[in-house]
Amino acid sequence: MASGATTRALYDSALKNFRSAKAKRDQAQTSVELARDQLAYTELCAEFDGVVTAVGAEAGQVVNSGHMIVRLARSNDKDAVFAVAEAAFQLGTERREPTKVSVLLLSNAAVTAEGVVREVSPIADPTTRTYQVKVTLNDPPEQMRFGGSVVGRIKASTTPVVVLPGSALFDKNGTPAVWIVDPAGQSVRLKTVSVERYETDRVILKDGLAKGDIVVTAGVNRLRESQKVRLAEGGV
Repeated sequence: MASGATTRALYDSALKNFRSAKAKRDQAQTSVELARDQLAYTELCAEFDGVVTAVGAEAGQVVNSGHMIVRLARSNDKDAVFAVAEAAFQLGTERREPTKVSVLLLSNAAVTAEGVVREVSPIADPTTRTYQVKVTLNDPPEQMRFGGSVVGRIKASTTPVVVLPGSALFDKNGTPAVWIVDPAGQSVRLKTVSVERYETDRVILKDGLAKGDIVVTAGVNRLRESQKVRLAEGGV
């Protein structure tokens, strides 16, 4: 344009076309990068080698973002999952060490593994009203395959308790009590007890009874203090 080979109007038109073409090129490059990202979403790469435990889509199915396609589990990382009733949980939250659990294979009790509780669901199952507890197994044997049925036993130190049928419990002025038999005097006396918890057909006592105490388990509402009784044969 300085030498007069073209006019200002032609120069401005050419510059406008150049800038427009450059903008279209940048837009095309952005579309290519976006298409590459979208294409990458169709390729699922696992972070580790494992076992497919669930498939959530069929070949050729159109799915939304975030839809579960494949669930993968590590071959050596296994959890034992239990549905535990609320009554089975220990009272209090003073326990700080992980709860140790011994897990047995239901089909073969000789196949065992040790584990620790790693997760307790805070929400009960709406159908069974039980809480899901996950136990991480340490070096589980090969016989414990995914989906197998197992039995768990908690390893914990507990204080001695007494288990009695619910019919043995008596109410003494609003306090739980039981009738104790004195073999020497052949009489009964009422003794207050501390209840750990109530279950469907039995009661767990944590205090109040001594080793060797003979407890009346039937007809407690018909007894009175110091009443003479006779032990039936085989009643102890």
